[in-house]
Amino acid sequence: MDSDNEKSIQSLMMEISRMYMDKCFVKLKKIGIHPRQIPILAVLYKEDGYSQKELARQLGVKPPTVTVSIQRLEKSGLLIRKQDEKDQRVSRIYLSQEGRKIIKEGMKMAREGEQYIFAGFSESEICLMRRFCAQIKENIKAMPGPEISPDDNPMKHFCSEEGNIHEGNKVIERNKKHD
Repeated sequence: MDSDNEKSIQSLMMEISRMYMDKCFVKLKKIGIHPRQIPILAVLYKEDGYSQKELARQLGVKPPTVTVSIQRLEKSGLLIRKQDEKDQRVSRIYLSQEGRKIIKEGMKMAREGEQYIFAGFSESEICLMRRFCAQIKENIKAMPGPEISPDDNPMKHFCSEEGNIHEGNKVIERNKKHD
């Protein structure tokens, strides 16, 4: 499939992913968050009030792994800790108003980014692209090698299996244009 004059599809996909993440990183940095903080903010946007231990479990990591991020997010005013009303030994973590604002801004940026990515594509081409991507995911799952459980995916709280963006309890379908 690879010729001297043509890049492989795998190379193109890796380049696309890197280019997109580079653009996203710069935009996220402008609004004051690091891409690795997105999963924490996304989990709390869906449902806040988790303890650090519960949040780590939701993210599929060990509690010390989220400690530094939580401290940084709290210091920057995006998270608030409150003592649990029933058990004073436990701190609950909540998004601040600023944290909610940042998440909404990030989701808006994701929708806008997708509009740029698919500019010039027809609805049927976007539908085909979605179909191709779904098939590629299935093919990757069937590849021999270590299995990655859904719990190990740090972005699981930001995107569902269907590739939709979560906005609180509401799911935004990625193929629809938003105002």
